[in-house]
Amino acid sequence: MDYCWLIIDGYNVINKWPELIKAKDKSIEFAREKLNTLVQKYSDFKGIKTTIAYDGKGRSSEELEGNPKIIYSKNKETADAVIESLVYNYDKPGEITVVTDDNIQRNFVIGAGARCISADQFETELSEALTEMRQMLR
Repeated sequence: MDYCWLIIDGYNVINKWPELIKAKDKSIEFAREKLNTLVQKYSDFKGIKTTIAYDGKGRSSEELEGNPKIIYSKNKETADAVIESLVYNYDKPGEITVVTDDNIQRNFVIGAGARCISADQFETELSEALTEMRQMLR
């Protein structure tokens, strides 16, 4: 699928993908870094704007520029709230696709005019893209 802007619910994906669940057993930081790296490769290969939102949980709000752009929510704010704000405040929400399995989040995103895909669907698309990229580099 072609995307203009992909927004990923970071911890939702980490807790769904077997590879990232295993990485989380080592540390949550390791799982985040693994997701960030996979998404960077995917985004660069596909040429799309990507944002990953994580719950800050006591951290100060932080945004790390790049592709993917990494956003940690403010203290007492959730990644869901960050994603909802990004979708709601964007002029063309139909250009946004959110990756999440959170049903409440999905309902909001779709109601605001954006698209939504499951973590499993994105895992499949990412895997296919990385395989295609490796074949091109041979």
